[in-house]
Amino acid sequence: MRAIFPLSSVVAAVAMTGSAWADPILECRVLAGDAIAVDDCLRTQLDISYRAMSEAQDVARGAARQLDERSGTEAAVLGLEASQQAWEAYRDVECQTIALFAGDGVAVEAAQLACEIRLTRARTDGMLRLARQGS
Repeated sequence: MRAIFPLSSVVAAVAMTGSAWADPILECRVLAGDAIAVDDCLRTQLDISYRAMSEAQDVARGAARQLDERSGTEAAVLGLEASQQAWEAYRDVECQTIALFAGDGVAVEAAQLACEIRLTRARTDGMLRLARQGS
């Protein structure tokens, strides 16, 4: 499934709406209807979320480089990279744990995907806030 909106529109939407996101499962139920279509929708939303986060990381990395140039260090870029690695480890464990508590079958996968979407959206928002602070 292809994204309908350009990626920059997604990042702009994240920046404008902040963390006011509906539950990804609810969003996909409204958009898709049946369980199979909901899972496909969740995978698509996760892909869009990852691409938006990647774009936000690029923006934040640029701001970090500017900070490092002004300070004569590499602390901001290194901090951003370490923060991202720690966040990825947290996301993986948190979403696996949430999925375990979701039950069995389709609910497990949907719960894990929805968790990853929520956390990725929040991380994207955080990256964009960092970039604004560093500018």
